[in-house]
This record gives sequence, structure tokens and C-alpha cells, in this order.
Amino acid sequence: MQLAAVNSTSNFGRRPVFAFTFFSAFTHDGMNEAAYMDVILERFFHSLHDSGSLKNTAVFLFSDHGQRFGTTRGYTRMGWYEENLPMLLIAMPASFRRRYCKMMETLGSNRNKLTTPFDVHETVRRLLDVGSPYDDSLRIASGRRGVSLFDVTLDDRTCKDATIAPTYCECELSQSHFVDVTSTEVSTIKFLLIHYHI
Repeated sequence: MQLAAVNSTSNFGRRPVFAFTFFSAFTHDGMNEAAYMDVILERFFHSLHDSGSLKNTAVFLFSDHGQRFGTTRGYTRMGWYEENLPMLLIAMPASFRRRYCKMMETLGSNRNKLTTPFDVHETVRRLLDVGSPYDDSLRIASGRRGVSLFDVTLDDRTCKDATIAPTYCECELSQSHFVDVTSTEVSTIKFLLIHYHI
């Protein structure tokens, strides 16, 4: 799980501050220690609130994948979802929500849409130039793959549109496909079912 925070005013004067934090130690070796993160995150957000920092701070809380290894990751439906559909939370300060209503409306319309880490990057990047109109053609011309979730409505985006490989596309994983019963994949699955009772 990662946390990115952009603070528009800080102890450094009017200069914006960007922080990016990983919380991977809690979950990479097993799922049980994730519960400890609740207390730490609660304390962290209370301290931000009590200091008044949340009045001018954008918070992006997101994950990159589910469990790093083990049978849960590769052989369960929940493991597929966690690996291919990581969570994303974006919290904007009230002053931003009031001032940039259209951007917040577009962000809200992208709820439950297919997004990628490239979109998270482009959305954070957009905060650096929030006062200017957004020109998506410049992003395309420069080869950046993500879109600003504040400015582009995703509609019915597909994995192909988002340049997500079929290996990580939940749409593909959810579909039934004919397979060659003599393939290596089928042989491996038969072995696992017989020897490990999966």
C-alpha cells in the first residue's frame, strides 16, 4: 500500500510539498499483520487533521497488488481481484472541492471505472498545474499513458484502451476460454489439484 500526499502550503513557505510513503512491510510477508496498519493510519490521519494540514493537502491512498506470494494470490478468486484490481482512494481538501467543482464531478464520474497506476501519476501531476486548462492532446503527444481522473471521463474503458496486458486484465480473467487439455498449464493444474488438494 502506498500513500501520496500533496500539501499546497507548508513550513517551507508557499512551496508545495510532495510525500510518497510505502507500507509494504506489513503485508508482503503475510496478510495477518495488515490489521496493524489500521492503528497507524488512524493515528497518521488524526495528526494531519489536528494540525490543520488536511485543509490544504490532497491524499492518494492506493495499493499495487494483493498478497505477494502463496496459494491465496494465485489460486483464489479473491487473489485475482487483489492482484488485478487494487484499491485507490483520493481525498481532496474542502477548498479544492469548492473551487474546482467540475474537476471533482469528473473525478466522481470515474468511480468504479478501470484505472491504472499511470492514471494515478497523471492525476497527481495535474495538481502541479491545476490553475490551467487541461489539454489531453499534449499528454498523448508526449506519450504519457495515464489520464487525469480530474479531467477525462473514462466511460467504458477496456484493458486495451488502458494498455493493460491480458495477463492482468480482470475482464479477460473473468471470461471462460477453451484450453488445450494437453497444455503445460492444464498439466500443472492437474498436478496441484491431485497433490495439494487445492
